[in-house]
Amino acid sequence: MDKPIDVLIIPRYQVTLRFIELPSVDSSEIKNMVEFQALKELPCSKEEIIISFRNIGSYKKGFSYIMLAIVKRQLIEDMMKERKARPESITLETEALYLYLLKKEIIKHDKVSLVVDIHKDYSEIIVTDKTKPVFSRGFRNEDGLMEEINRSLLFYKRDKANKDIEEVYVTYSSSLNIDNARPYMKEYFSVPVNFHEYKEDPDSLNLPFAIELLPEEYIEKRASKENMYQAFFTYFLLSVTIAMLMSLFIFRMHEKNNLINMLAKKDNEIRKDADQLNAFLKKTDILKSQSLKGELIINILKESYGLVPGDIVLSGLDYDGKDVLYYKGNARDMPGVFNFIKILEKSKYFKKVEVKYTTMKKIGNQELADFSIACQVK
Repeated sequence: MDKPIDVLIIPRYQVTLRFIELPSVDSSEIKNMVEFQALKELPCSKEEIIISFRNIGSYKKGFSYIMLAIVKRQLIEDMMKERKARPESITLETEALYLYLLKKEIIKHDKVSLVVDIHKDYSEIIVTDKTKPVFSRGFRNEDGLMEEINRSLLFYKRDKANKDIEEVYVTYSSSLNIDNARPYMKEYFSVPVNFHEYKEDPDSLNLPFAIELLPEEYIEKRASKENMYQAFFTYFLLSVTIAMLMSLFIFRMHEKNNLINMLAKKDNEIRKDADQLNAFLKKTDILKSQSLKGELIINILKESYGLVPGDIVLSGLDYDGKDVLYYKGNARDMPGVFNFIKILEKSKYFKKVEVKYTTMKKIGNQELADFSIACQVK
């Protein structure tokens, strides 16, 4: 889960805000146009201001409608110095308010709405034509709320293209008492006035902000910090995964050793009690049904029983169905294996005897020579 970030919200009255339409829908072109437009709005150098914007959408083919925010860098630096900890993000309250109005469906798709957002020390007015923001003004409340609302509407009406207000919404926090302002609001406007109390501030919600007023150098530091955290987290997960795999491997090896020890114990018990003749007879029964050479193989098995030295223990006798017989088992040592090979070479049934493999293997407390010998039948 992503941890919540420390966000600094800048009130509207401290920022220069413009709603502009740009002749492009290409993001890189829009960014260059926005920067050019911002430098025209304020008599400042690029280094003295911070520029950010939100692309609200396209209301005309080939054009993009932009919420352009411009703030002086020094103001941001001063606000950051006043805080104990540097914020991870700085955004505009107007954007938060606009996104909140959309999310709560306060502004309508078929009306021109005026929203008066009241705070303790300052307020903001935003006008939307359907869902398109066309006007915004922020002010401190010290000159009187109604006077500032009247002044804002005069600014709004200067643009002849702006439409008449059809409804009014007054938004405010539940911690703010606006009972004294309610009758003045209803009396001032000739259109319906609605009041909306929000339980939590719009900027505290998980809204998709696009405007970022944190200086670029701090954004780069934040990105570097996030990359370091991500790298550390990835390394941590990798270490945990490796540790789990190693634990599983060790567990499997332990289980395997236990199985080998158990099998070795059982093997010793079987060797003491088993009758070698019965084992050879079982092999004989299997080989009878495998090929036309069954009778010959049976004779070889009978001879093999007499050929096997006392220090040799056969664990398997396999026939490939053609002309090769495989003796598998173990001896006390390597010389015992080679001695058994010499005995087989003297048999009248075999024309070629060769060792397929031989290796020392620990079974229980004994180290025995495990072997497989291939004998080609004449």
